[in-house]
Amino acid sequence: MKIGKNIVFILVAILLVGGSFVFAEYRNKNAENIYVAPEVVSATDKSAQDVDTDGDGMKDWEEILTGTNPNDPKSKEKPIASASIIKDITQQTAEKIEPIDALSREFFARYMELRQLGISDDKYNQQDLIQKTIDSIPLIQAKPYLISEIKVKADNSKEAVKQYGNEMTAVFKKYVVSSRNEGLIVKDALQKDNPEILKELDPVVESYKNIVNGLLKIEAPQSMVIMHLDLVNAMNSTLFMMQSLRKATVDPLAGIEAAGQWPVVEKRFFDSLRAIQSYLIYLGITYAATDPAYYFVYPK
Repeated sequence: MKIGKNIVFILVAILLVGGSFVFAEYRNKNAENIYVAPEVVSATDKSAQDVDTDGDGMKDWEEILTGTNPNDPKSKEKPIASASIIKDITQQTAEKIEPIDALSREFFARYMELRQLGISDDKYNQQDLIQKTIDSIPLIQAKPYLISEIKVKADNSKEAVKQYGNEMTAVFKKYVVSSRNEGLIVKDALQKDNPEILKELDPVVESYKNIVNGLLKIEAPQSMVIMHLDLVNAMNSTLFMMQSLRKATVDPLAGIEAAGQWPVVEKRFFDSLRAIQSYLIYLGITYAATDPAYYFVYPK
């Protein structure tokens, strides 16, 4: 299936500007430490959105948007696709257009307006452009698990809580997999117009499924039920976003929404882990170096 250029441009822009995908980076950095909430990685801190390969003053993602070559500084003078993009935006047609086409026209109209005003490289305006694009898409979310679906045990002793910490982290240790950054996988598939590349996401999707199922099998102490439910739903939302990215070539709206929502989902995941970690520390629970939860409570 061929992927429209406008879809590629929008998704790549959102992946580079709107989403940081730090979960994959930290997961791959050290499997023992995937449970440790990292410091917040700003989308503006030396990220791909700041790269200007050919040094012509236009960031690579902007060159992708306007159709110029990010590896050729002279291409800025002769845009490859910007003329056709503008024509596509401004042409008056009576035909019924698909939602994704309407979205792409609106996106480029806003972007070209920023360029004409000379403020397209302003980070605030970039983020605003991305957010308005995301907000115009009907929100897609994973169906949340209910508290009635969580296994609970009445034992609230420190030993029971300690056991929970080990069982929870053991699930992640068992099923986590290393992979290339998910955002880069999707970007490559779109830019190369090759949906086969998205198959790299399959082991990640399967891993997330196993983690969610593994967490649902754990009996959480009564005092930790809400925290455990938050973790399950955060992980399930991560899975849902990954599944949406996996089908980006056949359902681009879902892919765009997933890319835009990723930072929110990611933060929710790490917040849920921080809550559990803080509770274990608050209770003074200790783990031996051989315990699964050791690196969760005592991160390197």
